[in-house]
Amino acid sequence: MTTTDKVRWGVLGVSWVNQLTLPGMTTADNAELVAIASFDDDRAREESARWGAQRWYRGFDALLADPDVEAVYLPLPNTKHSEWTIRALEAGKHVLCEKPLTPSSAEIERLIETSRRTGRLVMEALMYRFTPRWQRALQLIRDGAVGDPRVARLGLAFKQHYEGYNIRFDPDAAGGVVWDMGCYAVDMARELLPGEIRTVTATSWSRPGERVETSAEAILGFDDGRKGLINVSFDYPNPYAQAELIGTDGWLTLPGSGMRGEPYTRLLWHTYGDEVFLDGVEPNQESFPRADAYRLEVEHLSDCIRTGQQVRYPLERSLANTQVLEAIFESAASGTTVGLD
Repeated sequence: MTTTDKVRWGVLGVSWVNQLTLPGMTTADNAELVAIASFDDDRAREESARWGAQRWYRGFDALLADPDVEAVYLPLPNTKHSEWTIRALEAGKHVLCEKPLTPSSAEIERLIETSRRTGRLVMEALMYRFTPRWQRALQLIRDGAVGDPRVARLGLAFKQHYEGYNIRFDPDAAGGVVWDMGCYAVDMARELLPGEIRTVTATSWSRPGERVETSAEAILGFDDGRKGLINVSFDYPNPYAQAELIGTDGWLTLPGSGMRGEPYTRLLWHTYGDEVFLDGVEPNQESFPRADAYRLEVEHLSDCIRTGQQVRYPLERSLANTQVLEAIFESAASGTTVGLD
């Protein structure tokens, strides 16, 4: 692809998460990083030099006014996502916004309206969706490897202890483990199980001294009695497999997160006959070398921008996920099961 065919990207902010996303953006086949903006001149200049951007801007509005920038990446605090996504759309830019898209389903409805009116695309940055291992798992499910999917188990965690300030633990910045990792767990459950989530039963716990939940668990009730069982935490490490699916005729499991730069991950599955390890029966196993999920999500959105196709995961998907996350908070606070329309 020639340079003129590549989608020209800008970045609003110099967050630490740029260290994860920008290596993928700068190596994507169909994307080019042209500008970075910050309200701190020195940091904008340094980050632009670090990532090879052509120019830097003081303030986000200056970047949004650049007619050469076609799309922007937003690595901003959760409470700033809606405001700057809307401002970017109104400026004629497509948007890749960090997760969670916004901690309010009402705000996502505003994003949907603005995206439709401006004719610009918005995608929430849940990068795991684009990895070859995840796509292979979905193909196995479609091919009937587990039969009728019945129970999905999702566990995401990492021990998060800190000195000073950490935005993940700031309630005024929509911190807490539900917004930080619950968005992944709910989306994964909806990927693995058919139908819609109808009920949510949740609990949460706050580590002493913290003002946000640091661990949470939920039972997601899907159509036809299917269940998603999720746990997310800042208090303990990841389990062996973050995602497991059990069906009427088998199971599959995904050891390794695939999000921490592991050199490889694995996918195991078994279609029932004999139990594994009985009479020499072993599960099927495939290994997947590390794939840059951030690069893959940038390439997907850039391709949609160039071709005019809709993104694989539209805003309506983010809206449904956020309504579930809001129900987790409600259920944990009330001690009751919350129904969803």
